[in-house]
Amino acid sequence: MRGGGWRWALVLALPLLVMVPGTAPAADEQPNIFNPALDLGIWTLVVFLVLLFVLGRWAWGPMLEALHNREHNIQGAIDEAQKAREEARRLQEQWQQEMARAQEKVRDIHEEARRRAQQNYDEMIAKARADIQAERDRLRREIEIARDQALHELWKHTAQLATEVSAKAIRRQLSSDDHRRLVDEALAELDHARKATVSSS
Repeated sequence: MRGGGWRWALVLALPLLVMVPGTAPAADEQPNIFNPALDLGIWTLVVFLVLLFVLGRWAWGPMLEALHNREHNIQGAIDEAQKAREEARRLQEQWQQEMARAQEKVRDIHEEARRRAQQNYDEMIAKARADIQAERDRLRREIEIARDQALHELWKHTAQLATEVSAKAIRRQLSSDDHRRLVDEALAELDHARKATVSSS
């Protein structure tokens, strides 16, 4: 039993000692139940002290120890709950940071995909335009070559026709030198006319 328990026991036993009278009642007097007897007071005090000792030794001590353990367990549970709450808050903040980083990464990936798609679109447009321009240039060259060949053939036929018409017109057969000269002149005139047509167009 703790030191404070003895003090409480003395405080509680003090009224019993005060109630004990100095002398016993006479034999012929009627017993008064309100007059305390010395032996009853002593036995009451002894029983009280024994009971106080027994309770202090085997009841109050274990009860106080159990209450102390219970308080310690409750405090431990409170501390554990506080730690768990702090850990949960830390995990929530970490999760929010991870989510923010993931959203930023998704935005970066989306922006990179959009930029690459625009770059591929621009490259495809540029390649298509280059192919179209190359095809136009090729067709223009083929048309010019075909036109030159057609004009050359036309010049030859025109020169021969002019020679024949001229020969018939003058009623004589031209020599090979005259024939060559007339052909050259016709070709020169046709070439001059072609250049004039090209320059005017």
